[in-house]
Amino acid sequence: MKTRLPALCTAVMGLACLPTLAGEPWYENFDSYPPGTRLNGIGGWYGWDNVPDAAGTVTNERSQSPDNSIVVSNPTGYDAVHPFDGYTSGQWVFTAYQYVPSNLDGMTYFILNNEYNHGGPYQWAVELHMDPVRGEVWEELRDPGGSHAVPLIYDRWVEIRNVIDLDLNTLDVFYDGQLVATGVWNVRGGPMEIANVDLYAPHEVGVFYDDLSLVPEPTACLLLLIGAAGLRRR
Repeated sequence: MKTRLPALCTAVMGLACLPTLAGEPWYENFDSYPPGTRLNGIGGWYGWDNVPDAAGTVTNERSQSPDNSIVVSNPTGYDAVHPFDGYTSGQWVFTAYQYVPSNLDGMTYFILNNEYNHGGPYQWAVELHMDPVRGEVWEELRDPGGSHAVPLIYDRWVEIRNVIDLDLNTLDVFYDGQLVATGVWNVRGGPMEIANVDLYAPHEVGVFYDDLSLVPEPTACLLLLIGAAGLRRR
C-alpha cells in the first residue's frame, strides 16, 4: 500500500488545484496515434498557421516512454504547433522531453507563445535555440545571442521545463535541470496566457519530442492543499 501514497497525494493535489486555476492539466505522449500520422487537425495539433505540410509526424523510431514520439524536420513537418485555450491565471509547469541527434544539421527551436492564432496575431514568450554549430542552447528573448548559453546535449532525452506564474508574470526556463532564463512571462507584451507550443525544426535531420505536459505547479498545489486542510481543522 505504501507505493500508492505518492500517486494518491498527486491526485489529491491535482483535484485541489483544479477549481482555482484556469485551464486543466494537459498531457501528450503521442501513443494514441498510429506511427506515420501527420498531426494536422488531430489531437489539437496543427502545422503553423494550419498548414498541413508543416505539421509534425508521429514515429516509433524512438521515444522517451513507449511507444511513440513526434518528429519534426523539413521532410516530416518542420513547424508543429498545439494551441491552448483557457490558461490565463495560476502557476503552471510546461515540460517537454527532446532528443537531438548528433548529426543535427541546423538550428532547432522550442517555443512557447503567449498569443497564437492561425494567420496571426502571434506573440512569443519562450524561444529556446539549440545550435549545432556552437553546440549550445540559450533562450533568445531574455539572453539575445546566448551570453549565458549551456552545452547542447545530443543522443539522449533531455527535459525542457518552463515554470510559469501567470498571476505574478514570471518565468523560469530549465534545460536538463540547468536554469537558462528567468524574467517576466510576457517579455514582448501581449496577453497573460499560455497560448501555444511550437516545435520548429527548419532542417533535414529530425528532432524528436515526447511526454509533453502542462500541469499546475506542485508548490502552488501543495499550499492550496495545506490551506484547505487548515480550514477544515478550524
